[in-house]
Amino acid sequence: MMHMSDQRDSLRRGLPELEEHGAKLDRAIDAVLSGSVKEARFLPSGRKVITVVGRLGDEFLDPEKPYCSCSNFFFRVLGGSEATCYHLLGYKMAAKAGKIDVTEFADDQYGDYLSAAVHDVFEVLRRSGS
Repeated sequence: MMHMSDQRDSLRRGLPELEEHGAKLDRAIDAVLSGSVKEARFLPSGRKVITVVGRLGDEFLDPEKPYCSCSNFFFRVLGGSEATCYHLLGYKMAAKAGKIDVTEFADDQYGDYLSAAVHDVFEVLRRSGS
């Protein structure tokens, strides 16, 4: 069994191009190692909802756009002062390392899942003071 520092080093070595992100990379590694990168997969359609559990709650991602619901993405990434947020970095690392926590749901649970997700988004906004 790998120690936490060995897992950390392994993740860092796996994506050397991300070293430029400094402290943000460390937060991304922590998210991966704590199992905070999650994917809700709905079957049989194959729809996916990807989240990373942050300090204030779940942040929703679309890594292909890329997009994150966090305030850092909204203010700094879209504002042009930063390239990405740690949630998107964490997803990239977790995907490469096979460390995404996948939970499967039936398609008929999609509406209830999204209702709960929207509630969570508003709760995160409330906590962040936005």
